[in-house]
Amino acid sequence: MVKVSIIIPAYNAAETLQRAVQSVLTQTMEDLEVLVVNNGSTDQTATIIEHLAASDSRVRFLNSDKGRSRARNEGLDTAKGDFIQFLDADDELSSRKLYEAVDYLKSNEHKTAYVTAAIYKNDRSGEESVREIPIVSSKSLLKANYFPISSPLVRRKVLKRRFREDLEFNEDWLFWAENLYGADIEVSQSVGSVIHITSQNTMTQFDRMQMYECYVRGILKEEFSAKGPNYWLRDLRYALNYLLSQPEIDERLLPLSKTMRCPLRVGRTLLVTPIVGAWIVKKRAVVKSRNQYGN
Repeated sequence: MVKVSIIIPAYNAAETLQRAVQSVLTQTMEDLEVLVVNNGSTDQTATIIEHLAASDSRVRFLNSDKGRSRARNEGLDTAKGDFIQFLDADDELSSRKLYEAVDYLKSNEHKTAYVTAAIYKNDRSGEESVREIPIVSSKSLLKANYFPISSPLVRRKVLKRRFREDLEFNEDWLFWAENLYGADIEVSQSVGSVIHITSQNTMTQFDRMQMYECYVRGILKEEFSAKGPNYWLRDLRYALNYLLSQPEIDERLLPLSKTMRCPLRVGRTLLVTPIVGAWIVKKRAVVKSRNQYGN
């Protein structure tokens, strides 16, 4: 039986897809399948997948409608591996990621996932930084999106919830929280992947991502009753970021949970308070300018 299924959604990924797939095929373990899901590409992505599949029998060519979540769900429906690893088409896995993760989980049957740190590389500036996972318990997943999509390797049998196909951003946060909250996970600070920041990927859309953070946070509050003082300040931050984000998303198409009404009300009050509001706007501008995802 295949040990690991690696799921790679690919939309107009002709420039980077081969790099991503090769980072999987050159892993120090070979018992794997690479499910590359073409989700509505209009460039040469399909041709590249066909070539990769013809060159290595471990690569499989799948199709889905447009959308990362639809592509990942197609991969999940097709996967045969005991373990699931996601990878975006413009990123890479470290050469020993799969071997080390599988070896650990085989030796620790009570663990559901092995989560690794990532290198973030800005392809425009060449700057690199290592982002370690700042949590030790899966219960922290209700607070924020701590896992890059390629950080966890997870047992397939624990994935009971699918990706929400109506979400443009932060669908991975909701997916990990719904499937891993309360589970026994292992967080390693070894680097397991390289995440490339380009002008083409969703990481550059700072404002829209922050609006969806507020939206997903509300969903999680409803599903898990995540309330109380440990969450309130974070909810206020999500609300402020939502209110200060560029109005690219029609609020009627992004119905926030009623659980976020109070933080939004307080946020609006703070923003119209002259000194406090100006300080908040200035601080967020600084954070945005320093954010490695760009503008």
